[in-house]
Amino acid sequence: MNLQSAWALTIVVSTAAAVQAAPPGDSAEQLAASLSAYEKSVSPFLRVHCSECHGDVHAEKELNLAKLEPDMKTSTSAARWAVVLQQLRSGDMPPKEKPRPDAKQLEEVTAWIESEMKRAGKHLARREAYDNGNSIDHGLLFGSEPSARFDVPSGVRRLSADQYAALMAELAKGMSSVSQPFSPQGKTTFKDMGAPRIDEPTTAQLLRNALLIVEQRYTAFKVEDGKLKAAQQSTPKQFLRLLDEADPATEAEVQVAIKQMFDLALRRLPGDDELNRFTALYDRNVKDAGRVTGTRYTLAAVFMLPEAVFRFEHGVETPDPQGRVRLTPREIAFAISNGLTDRRPESWLLTLAEKGELDTDAGVALAVKRFFEDPKLQKPRILRFFREYFQYAAAEEVFKDNKEYPDHDPRVLVEDTDRLVQYILDEDKDVLHQLLTTNKAFVAYKTGAETKKKREEELAKFEMEKRKDPQKFATKKPPKNGRSIYEAYNLSDFPDEQPVELPGDERAGILTQPSWLVAFSKSDENHAILRGKWVRERLLGGVVPDIPITVDAQLPLAPEQTLRERMAVTQQEYCWQCHRLMNRVGYPFEAYDHIGRFRSEEQVLDLEATAMNVDKKGKPLGPVMKGVHADATGGVEFVSDEQLEGSVEGAVKLMHRLARSPYVEQVFVRHAFRYWLGRNETLGDAASLQAAHRAYRESGGSMQALITALLTSESFLYRVPAGRISVDDSTADQK
Repeated sequence: MNLQSAWALTIVVSTAAAVQAAPPGDSAEQLAASLSAYEKSVSPFLRVHCSECHGDVHAEKELNLAKLEPDMKTSTSAARWAVVLQQLRSGDMPPKEKPRPDAKQLEEVTAWIESEMKRAGKHLARREAYDNGNSIDHGLLFGSEPSARFDVPSGVRRLSADQYAALMAELAKGMSSVSQPFSPQGKTTFKDMGAPRIDEPTTAQLLRNALLIVEQRYTAFKVEDGKLKAAQQSTPKQFLRLLDEADPATEAEVQVAIKQMFDLALRRLPGDDELNRFTALYDRNVKDAGRVTGTRYTLAAVFMLPEAVFRFEHGVETPDPQGRVRLTPREIAFAISNGLTDRRPESWLLTLAEKGELDTDAGVALAVKRFFEDPKLQKPRILRFFREYFQYAAAEEVFKDNKEYPDHDPRVLVEDTDRLVQYILDEDKDVLHQLLTTNKAFVAYKTGAETKKKREEELAKFEMEKRKDPQKFATKKPPKNGRSIYEAYNLSDFPDEQPVELPGDERAGILTQPSWLVAFSKSDENHAILRGKWVRERLLGGVVPDIPITVDAQLPLAPEQTLRERMAVTQQEYCWQCHRLMNRVGYPFEAYDHIGRFRSEEQVLDLEATAMNVDKKGKPLGPVMKGVHADATGGVEFVSDEQLEGSVEGAVKLMHRLARSPYVEQVFVRHAFRYWLGRNETLGDAASLQAAHRAYRESGGSMQALITALLTSESFLYRVPAGRISVDDSTADQK
């Protein structure tokens, strides 16, 4: 019997068993219809596209589809069907080198799986796919000379929430009535990634904001002695002129005002066609709605032009010999400014664009250098990259009981790590290595010294009063002023000098900062799985699939066990497929508790002592805890860099091992690429990625050099017109 015949026989047996075992109360018609659809569409599909690798004879990745029962209600197969559904939706299966299934067949199979899950009561809301960008083989990007053709299409990028906020701060000057219209764009590595979608509610909010700005800031007026006057200094005379009913503005005056609004909103003047269209719009609006309302809607319409909320990346008209088009100088000016500052370009940068100074890579590099050399130009997107990359700011979202942990202040912990990152960026040497290994820390940098001084004053006062009246103060405790944030760093007091050097065998880099450890914890315990997932994806460039929609990802409630003991359930055959990627790289962080304190013991419930902890009447007096050794042994597997592999004791040794690896550096460069390019890398970006990594290494680990390389790269400055996108074999894997 051949492989496909064996597959078919197994399917027939499974289907017959399902019919015979139909549960009482279940609709026989529903089950029969489901099994009929399975035999008609699903079984043939699996036989043709899946049986070779996932049949009864060969079961890659421990997934044997031949034993997958079609009735999900009476079997435990729903979780595995969820994996099949996920793989088919993502396009990861069948493999790209295999024949692609017919789109209609694929839709029938995925629809059947969803329908059967719903019938079996296993259906949950569809989770949005998380695309961490690591799906392209690392060796194809860094392991050889770039060969794939650059094929990034021209398009647009929507302003991020931070960029829109900066625009409103400039135009609305802090008007509280202006609301943020943009929400995060999906489950991407960085929040400023994804498709530039603007739906109807967003458009409505954009219009409301535009009208509010025009009304309150640019056309606010009052009437005194029968004359129209500006209600505030921010009202330009050109706009006030449009509101005068007694002496209507001339066409020339209308056009002066329109030009002024274009300059304010878009940083450019309108073209002749735009000027004529807006002049006509003004006349029509005034006729239909009156002079004041008509004026305001006309001026607000400038804010509603696509250019006001999108950044264009269309490029020049004529492609070069490689079929690429370079972004126009104005597009480059906006891209550089938005890449570093959130703000629209400074006047000097637009002047450079107009003079052709951004037409060359060298000219762009000089402009970027000017940004870095000017201390007055704030560059918030650089620190924000590290906040989003390390995700330590999420510490503020993790609940901790104030009664149990009164000294915990996540906001301060995050500020401490911000300060440490900025300190390393200011030195700009071996940045990634320092971020992963430094034992320096800022401890309540903004408030520590002040708190310490105030506390010393209170203690001195307390001791003085105690000496005057010892009996009165015999039972009183010394005052405690402020939170003892330093305890999260295993310190006994606020350090006098900062940054302070913590013990080198206890701390190594951002991943041992209390903020990061809290960010990847629960309210009352560690979360080694989330910590391991972060290391796998952000440092090792791996892909950890999302939790299948039918899996209840909960560890057993067993307070008498350590976290590692409770995580034993993840080593079951089905779970281990993913957890083998996370657990061992997460275990080393068991050297810290969920508040971020270094520890040698983990506290667990002492069942015997708790049972004996009763009063004379036998009433329980509460739980008794005991300390057990905190096992921080882990290891690194499943990476292409053999030097990284092997067991490791504790997070400090793990971080030093990772920090020495050029492979980890390259993965870091991939993440920086995604942040500053606003998209995941493709095979055609290999040349840009390799050049950025070289710039980083040759500069001694300079973040400025890495960013400059990215902002002057082919991937940043060039696009391919939509009609010229290649579909040859060299780029087929990108699609």
